[in-house]
Amino acid sequence: MTYGFPLGAASHSFLFLTPLPPLSAPLRVPQRSPWILPGILLGISLVALILAETSPGWAPLSYFVPFTFLGNSLAPLPYDGAVVYLGARYALWTIVPVAVAATLLIEAWNMELLTRMLARDGTRAFRNHRVTRWSLRWYRKAPFCSLVVTCVLPIVPHYPMRILAVLAAYPLWKYQLSVVLGRGTRYAGLVLVGATIPIPGPWIVLASLVILALGIRGARRMNRAHPEPGISRSPEAAIPEEA
Repeated sequence: MTYGFPLGAASHSFLFLTPLPPLSAPLRVPQRSPWILPGILLGISLVALILAETSPGWAPLSYFVPFTFLGNSLAPLPYDGAVVYLGARYALWTIVPVAVAATLLIEAWNMELLTRMLARDGTRAFRNHRVTRWSLRWYRKAPFCSLVVTCVLPIVPHYPMRILAVLAAYPLWKYQLSVVLGRGTRYAGLVLVGATIPIPGPWIVLASLVILALGIRGARRMNRAHPEPGISRSPEAAIPEEA
């Protein structure tokens, strides 16, 4: 399944090379109801909360499922500290599969939601802006590696990569594979930190709050420094398309 622009018969999507879509191509929006995936996420969250109440021994891991949905959503919360916290209480092979599965679910909704948002006429200026097209050109050189790296490294923001993946019509299964490899590696590293280094819970909470504050501050600075882009006069001249 592919979100974003339809590639056409002459375009091919490789692991490390995704051709740019034509500027005139419309976004391919999923035909299913936009409430299906949110409903599934809500149902799973309710089941996790019920399990946390009925099985206190698994409560921290159960609470982590809806927290993962929030931490990997388009309005994220810092969740790395939660993985470190769990690392001192559960085995790596228990935490990582649960975390990766929850991440795959929320990422599926992220991609669908971004596609629906970017398909609106109000985003045409952003899609056609020369900076967006320039970013797509560089993303196309190594899309899979770029996604994996931003999934692994906490200092590199992953949110712009989601937008580029949608605009480049990157196949959803490849995007989710990059999430498995990238987030899986990141979760495993955080679990090992929690399992080997005794970190008090209040310190983890404090560090998470500091990270959240810095993230909000950085986002505000970016919004002030980069006003909403207008339509580029000649995006085709800025970035030539490949056959």
